[in-house]
Amino acid sequence: MGTRSLTAALCLTLFSSGGAVYCYTRADALQVQGQWLMERGTAQAEDYALRLDGKAADAQLKTFAERRGVMEKAHLWERGMMLGILAAAMALVGAYVLFLLKRLDDQLLDAMGDLRPSSHPSVAPSEPTGALMSSLQR
Repeated sequence: MGTRSLTAALCLTLFSSGGAVYCYTRADALQVQGQWLMERGTAQAEDYALRLDGKAADAQLKTFAERRGVMEKAHLWERGMMLGILAAAMALVGAYVLFLLKRLDDQLLDAMGDLRPSSHPSVAPSEPTGALMSSLQR
């Protein structure tokens, strides 16, 4: 639970947030283009109503088909934006949990430092004593 995992989670949060912002800008540009195509289609519909020309109706249908394609792309970018936001939120929660675990680990180390005896225990002799040798030989 070191600082590397916390740093990685924060980097993932920033990366996901950046991806969400990029997807938003792409979706917004496509939405504007779709709005322009809708207005163009409306103007073509008015032209058709005035002239009753089949070419204007065909142009309007082509414009609406183009708008549909643009709007489908915009919705894909919006889905990417939502996934980016979700990933950023999950990474942020994960970073917070890792931060809390690191704080807990530090507190446990401090608490264990207070519980350790100040003098070192005596070291056991390296050679076994006579009673120990006799019990080992049995």
